[in-house]
Amino acid sequence: MVGKTKRLYRIFNSSKPGIILAPLDDSLLAGPDGGLCDLEGKVVEIAAGRPNAIIAFPGLLEHYGEVLKDVPTIVNLTASTTVGLHTRKVQITDVEEAGRLGADAVAVHVNLTSRFEHEMLSILGQVSRRCSHLGMPLLAIMYPRREGSNGDDNFDDLRNSEPKKYAKLVSHAVRVGVELGADLIKTQYTGSAETFAEVVAAACKVPVFIAGGPLIKARLALIRAAEAVSAGASGVSFGRNVFNRHSNSMLTSLRLVLNGSCVDTAMAATSLED
Repeated sequence: MVGKTKRLYRIFNSSKPGIILAPLDDSLLAGPDGGLCDLEGKVVEIAAGRPNAIIAFPGLLEHYGEVLKDVPTIVNLTASTTVGLHTRKVQITDVEEAGRLGADAVAVHVNLTSRFEHEMLSILGQVSRRCSHLGMPLLAIMYPRREGSNGDDNFDDLRNSEPKKYAKLVSHAVRVGVELGADLIKTQYTGSAETFAEVVAAACKVPVFIAGGPLIKARLALIRAAEAVSAGASGVSFGRNVFNRHSNSMLTSLRLVLNGSCVDTAMAATSLED
């Protein structure tokens, strides 16, 4: 486990509690849109904001390796697109390729309750074993998500109407990641610090990060980040809520909030617009 320990240290290299992961993998998922239209410019901007790590597919690391040479990287090994069957994640590269690219961890996405859940669980289990063999940390992206009549069903209605039941579903997803050997887990925020504390408990001390989801008001995103960390989360994994606005300001505001500043103070310090 020496390899895992050394690589995780590069991600958790701060004495301060809040860790920021910045996903830059949406170009594959949804195409060149929003803040990722100018991919090179956004990579440069986010690298300058110094997140604890970025999450990306191999091509981005091949093209912008020089820009990202000082930023820890997590290679996403699984993918789908929004023009296909987005809930069915398939493996598109392996741990060895991630190692060649200098990755500090790899990620595998599983959508619990999808009819393709069994395939994704199999991928996670196989990658977990390979990570153990090669000393590569594993981030499991564990979402309750299934196929709906109009695209993804993310159980938004359940979260709003029965938050405790939704928290139990998220907790189950997180525990699956724990049982299959994840070193880090990314999952959905449940809507309150009280319910998310149950999710953190289900993770059995494996570090948990909340996803940012669709673009929302900056203030709300910062509030969610603060609530999650107060409930025991290790930090956030915000993609669209970082790259679809002035990324450096958002990263700085997030860092301030995760380390105890109030939301208004953090936004004023960076002139972040809501």
